[in-house]
Amino acid sequence: MINIAIDGPSGAGKSTIAKIVAKTMGITYLDTGAMYRAVALHVVNCGKNPSVEEEVKELLNDINISYIKEKDENLICLNGKNVSEDIRRHEMSKYASEVSKIPAVRLFLVDMQRKIAQSTDVVLDGRDITSYVLPNAKYKFYLTAKDTERAKRRYEELKAKGQEVSYEQILADVRDRDFNDMNRDFAPLKKTDDSFEIDSTEMSLQQVVDTILAKVAEIDKNSQQIKDVNMSVHKQIKKNRNKVKHRWFYRGIANFVRWAMGAIWVTKIYFKDNFPKNSKAIVICNHYSAVDPCVIISKLLGKNGKVLMKEEIENNAFVAKVAKELGTIPVKRGEADVNAVKSILGALNKNQPVLIFPEGTRNRQSQKEFLPFKPGVATFAIKAKAPIVPMLYYKKTGAFKRNKIMIGAPFWLDEFYDKKIGDVKEEATQVIFDKMQELRKEIDILVEVCKGSKKRYLKYKKNQSKELCANVGKGR
Repeated sequence: MINIAIDGPSGAGKSTIAKIVAKTMGITYLDTGAMYRAVALHVVNCGKNPSVEEEVKELLNDINISYIKEKDENLICLNGKNVSEDIRRHEMSKYASEVSKIPAVRLFLVDMQRKIAQSTDVVLDGRDITSYVLPNAKYKFYLTAKDTERAKRRYEELKAKGQEVSYEQILADVRDRDFNDMNRDFAPLKKTDDSFEIDSTEMSLQQVVDTILAKVAEIDKNSQQIKDVNMSVHKQIKKNRNKVKHRWFYRGIANFVRWAMGAIWVTKIYFKDNFPKNSKAIVICNHYSAVDPCVIISKLLGKNGKVLMKEEIENNAFVAKVAKELGTIPVKRGEADVNAVKSILGALNKNQPVLIFPEGTRNRQSQKEFLPFKPGVATFAIKAKAPIVPMLYYKKTGAFKRNKIMIGAPFWLDEFYDKKIGDVKEEATQVIFDKMQELRKEIDILVEVCKGSKKRYLKYKKNQSKELCANVGKGR
């Protein structure tokens, strides 16, 4: 069996590195830290104190931990329920450290981990894998980093998830956990003499992964299993090179798609100067057809913009590669998607416009009335302090029709910037909804009253303004 053991302090990147190594080698990743977090979650959910041994011990027989495979991810289940997100809450780190001090908990989980490692090629990471769980593992690593860097990584991760935390508190928690883990009586965190130490403070993820793979090959370069692993790694490297080599092909297809969408879905765009082509902004639009994003990509976003699309677009490898060149960000619907959140905020920080459909799905009835808005737009606009640019299709789009889009003036949610997002996202979402309702009235006037003439519309608005001023002057 191939058993790769990785130890190290909190926030050193062990779990992320272990997952990549396991995926590259085609073997199983066993998240031991998640197991302790799952125990801690069960204890807390039962109203018990995770630092009181007797209260925790009486709950162990009620705990069943299992994994389910979803795409390339191993999701951890507690008594049949997927708790992969719940165990990653910031407070669970402290509770996991407390339950891990209890010998009964460690014996309970270590027995489970050893049985798995005896029958399966695995990568394990934790605090005592090399010293206690798998002391005879052939491949041992100690992954560390400066505590300030580990705290910074954790702070940025939690911020991306929308959690309100302070860097100073996280740094204090990291140092407290280091002390607790290194000074506990039972199986403390330590570097064993036969472990290869890697300081990741100044290293990228890929550099750490490459170092581990190279060391594994060096430890047993004559092993047939390792030869297979090296072949797998070389294939992956070759595959990555081919991706770069052939990217021009998919980029060419993407450019053709932009041109074709513009030619087929003929669209009249009103007030195009309101659109921020090369600056930070969240662009919102109603959604009638599956081709709506393509039309906007073709007509407005250009090569600099990004657009959210449902994750299913990646089911077809060819479509996924073309979509990536078009600037799409795949998102999992109905759940918190951390990768999508990072991509959206990253694009906004790079001054790229991001298109989001606030209704979250298509209006299949083709009604003028909007579906309920999702809170994501408000959350991103507040987090990034980005302007929101509303735009609206007059009616359902179609090939070779004279589709019409009206772009409204940008607006900001600055009245909510100094407040907690969780407290104001509903109110902020209502502001966005009201702005889109106002734009709906304007495009109806433009098309139905002014017959689609921008000149007539501006004249109509000017006359309305004069009439309003006259009425005010008369005291009406």
